Amino acid sequence: MSADKATTSAAKDLPLLVIVTGLSGAGKSTVMNALEDLSFHCMENLPFDLIEAALDHITRNANHPMRYAIGIDARDPNFVQNFPALALNLRLKFRLDVVFLSSSDEILAERFSTTRRKHPLLDAGGELIVAIRREMALMRPIEQMADVAFDTSLWSPHYLARKAEERYAAVNLHRQLHVTVVSFGFKHGMLKPADTIFDVRFLRNPYFDPHLKRKNGQDPAVASYVFEDPAAHTMLAKLVDLHNFLLPAYHSEGKHYFRIGIGCTGGKHRSVALTERLALELASLSIPNIVISVSHRDLTVGLDG
Repeated sequence: MSADKATTSAAKDLPLLVIVTGLSGAGKSTVMNALEDLSFHCMENLPFDLIEAALDHITRNANHPMRYAIGIDARDPNFVQNFPALALNLRLKFRLDVVFLSSSDEILAERFSTTRRKHPLLDAGGELIVAIRREMALMRPIEQMADVAFDTSLWSPHYLARKAEERYAAVNLHRQLHVTVVSFGFKHGMLKPADTIFDVRFLRNPYFDPHLKRKNGQDPAVASYVFEDPAAHTMLAKLVDLHNFLLPAYHSEGKHYFRIGIGCTGGKHRSVALTERLALELASLSIPNIVISVSHRDLTVGLDG
């Protein structure tokens, strides 16, 4: 093996460290939140002189290799001058990736005016645009040594988060959409929160069969009774088709959780049977990055189906 290949192989075995930096208001917190959702160990605004010590402590005490992210900006007076030397040291211990976020001065001024937050370099009685431009000049050497630079002037927070995720897709950091199919009874109140809700009270009701009244939709006899109604099969097929379309779209949009509500009168018979079957059908589709689970809110509460 050549020396270059050996070095590359060794680098792949190092833990990943992402430094998120750039201009104040350009989206550092958005990127840090996205990385946190991808199971990064995230730290923001550590004193510059403590960064190496903190990383040494965390990596030494970690039970397994982790991914790390540090957010830092120009408010630390040691950052700009000393970061090049720190980066050299960190590359010996980590796969270091420096992300620099920028935006136009007009957009940054608008963001600070909207949020009413103080710019970290704004002097008492000073002008916001002056502070922004001073930070731009101060941070230019950091931008030049970054591994990737994002200009967020025209980006929404959602789009910036997706770009951060795309950056690290190659290291198997795929976000998942956790989908819960929930049965409930309208008589016990509307399901909240929920992303989609469907009323199945039009289906034939096992509650009125004396042999089924005290059972629930998880019982094969009750489920069979419900699905003897042709409308139940039609409803199930339409729900599967709808969510086969919706779930990948909502995953792409950036959602982490999605709740499907199936309601009947008491939340014990029809909604439970439909919920169990819908969850099973959706899970069998093996939609990428979609995790399906089931919950029955009112299974032990009411007797009306």
